Amino acid sequence: MKLLIVDDEKLTRDGLMNSIDWKQLGIEAAAQADDGLNGYKLALNFQPDIILSDVRMPRMTGIEMAERIQAQNPDVSIIFMSGYSDKEYLKAAIKLKAVSYVEKPIDLDEIQEAVREACQDVAAVKEVAGIKALSISVSRSALAVKAALAPRPDAPLTKWEGVDFFPFGDRHVLFFTFLIQFYHMNALQNSLEAVAEPCIGQVLNSAGLKEIHAVKQENLLFYHVWGFEKFSDRDKDGLGRRLEEALEPLNLRYHIVFGKNVEGVENIYKSYNSAVIELQNSFFNQENTHRIYEDKDTYDTFYDLDRLDMENRLREVLLQLNRESALALSEELLSTLTGAGSVLPNQVKDLYYKLLTVIRTTYKILKIQAPDLGESDHSLWGYVSSCESVYELQELLKARLELLFSTAKSKTENNMTIYLIKEFIAGRYQDETLSVKDISDHVKLSSSYVCTLFKNDTGMTLNQYLTEYRIGRAKKLLEDPRYKIVDISAKVGYSDGNYFGKIFKRLCGMSPSEYREKAVAAMRGEDTKEND
Repeated sequence: MKLLIVDDEKLTRDGLMNSIDWKQLGIEAAAQADDGLNGYKLALNFQPDIILSDVRMPRMTGIEMAERIQAQNPDVSIIFMSGYSDKEYLKAAIKLKAVSYVEKPIDLDEIQEAVREACQDVAAVKEVAGIKALSISVSRSALAVKAALAPRPDAPLTKWEGVDFFPFGDRHVLFFTFLIQFYHMNALQNSLEAVAEPCIGQVLNSAGLKEIHAVKQENLLFYHVWGFEKFSDRDKDGLGRRLEEALEPLNLRYHIVFGKNVEGVENIYKSYNSAVIELQNSFFNQENTHRIYEDKDTYDTFYDLDRLDMENRLREVLLQLNRESALALSEELLSTLTGAGSVLPNQVKDLYYKLLTVIRTTYKILKIQAPDLGESDHSLWGYVSSCESVYELQELLKARLELLFSTAKSKTENNMTIYLIKEFIAGRYQDETLSVKDISDHVKLSSSYVCTLFKNDTGMTLNQYLTEYRIGRAKKLLEDPRYKIVDISAKVGYSDGNYFGKIFKRLCGMSPSEYREKAVAAMRGEDTKEND
């Protein structure tokens, strides 16, 4: 509730504003004016529900002000305050349907009681108005739904008693229906009609068009429009553009489709059906655009998507990791589909699903670790089938292609990093102080990333690999009797011979000396065989 206090005495206004807990009474906003003229001007913008006003004021009396305001807003409630017990003023107050008449000096309790009663009266008036508006709205919506249905041959003529906003009698009135199909409405807080209808209604009103509308399946608004002598496709195109502009601030996703013009209310269903037919073709339009039904005598035969051979062509360029060719192929597909004019949306979805499956299979063939997208074949199809346009499918396909190529590139870069790490270890394994930090500094990556990358690629830690590499080099040296074991230990990065021996035995199952004996014996056996 909003309250306007009008009094030429500042002390009275301030006292009322500051001495009463207005919120407790249900007043959410309060304003004040210093005379009747300013009170009238302020009321035009402030739109108060209740006015608490003095009677005698300079320039314009409270009675004159109230008469003017009630002419604009008949439901406003008025409480007069006056220090003059004048019967003529009381009669005027009664004539103006004033809720109460409070004498000065003001009793705050009396003022609060009067405002409380006024709030109750205003609430009751609003409730009745709301019920009336809802009843009209429901009637209009029900009429819109009924008009969209094709009548049965044996059905009697539809009659709506008490409905005067629809031209049933004149069979020559022209109508057309337009649909607005909204998509992905999960994030919408209020009902679709509450959010979008005011914007659409404003556009239609500005064009001088009358309408009735309804909501179907929670995300489809349809409007039956009349009030024009001629409305060409060019006119509909202009209306479509204005609707797009009006809906833009709402950040919704939709397609608008205009049906054909029909004559007479009994033929509205034909315009509605033509719009529904055309809505299927919106699948090949960018979102937030409009289409106009094109009445054709003949239709093209359905386009054969198999002749594009897209699966095999995509598979070939993906196995070559040819990014440019793959993206060009996707653009060729989109261009073909949007230009064909005779393809069903489900055909297109099926093709895109097959292409996405080709991408998934490519990961396995090229032995690339596929990103965990958390989807099964079934959920992938659900994702594809939820796409509301070929452009959504195209975005999905291109995103998956880019993900494949970036993953493959990352693998190539990782392979190079692993190569550099192994090469560095091969050149520095003799250095006893060689550490993970030295290795990560060499490849210019963080130690944690290097350790994770190396473990994922090789299955062993960097320290495990370094140890096994050193022991492998030690084995080669042990096969040459000229080298002492203590020297071999130092040559492979172990200054402590005992520690070297323990590591060697743990990995090889025998001591370095035992390994040498076996190796030398094996070599002698080979020499004996050669001499024989």
